[in-house]
Amino acid sequence: MVLVQSEDNQDLDMEWVTLIMNARSMGFETEDLRKILKVLAENGNDGAADTAV
Repeated sequence: MVLVQSEDNQDLDMEWVTLIMNARSMGFETEDLRKILKVLAENGNDGAADTAV
C-alpha cells in the first residue's frame, strides 16, 4: 500500500485514489461508488477485481 498526502494532510491509499479518479472519468459520482462498495461488502465480496461494474 502506497500512501500519499492529500491537500488537508490526510494519508490516502494511492490505489483508492486511482480507483476513484478512474471511476469519475467514466462518469461515476462519489455516491455511486459508495453504493457499489456497500453492496459488495454486504455480499461478502472482498475480491472486487472479480466483479464487473
